[in-house]
Amino acid sequence: MLAWENGYKIGHDDMDAQHLILFALLNQLDVNINADLADECVQDVLGALSAYIEYHFAHEEALMNAVGYPGLEGHAALHREFVAKVEELRTQAEDGNKQRAALKIRGFVLDWLLGHILEVDNEYSRYIAAKHNKA
Repeated sequence: MLAWENGYKIGHDDMDAQHLILFALLNQLDVNINADLADECVQDVLGALSAYIEYHFAHEEALMNAVGYPGLEGHAALHREFVAKVEELRTQAEDGNKQRAALKIRGFVLDWLLGHILEVDNEYSRYIAAKHNKA
């Protein structure tokens, strides 16, 4: 199980709340895997995770656009690559061992999400904070 820590906060309340929901969805995937419910539930949880990721990315990109963040296009490209990889893994999960696929997806999403939050998301957060401090 993944525990949310204050160190994961980027300093933007809406984005931090959405990141927390992504953590909760990953934890739900863990619950299903650990309860041997992968075959029955993984596709549902992965569908919810994918839908929420798309919602989150759209909201995050709208925020960056609203503040004129100069790294928006590169950030959005990372989002598109991530969504494509998750969809590829979801397709593999449909055709193979759901338990193994769920573990693979969980690991990929967790590693990517932590790196993305701690590095890439913090960049736009610092930009927003600096812009507000100038105002």
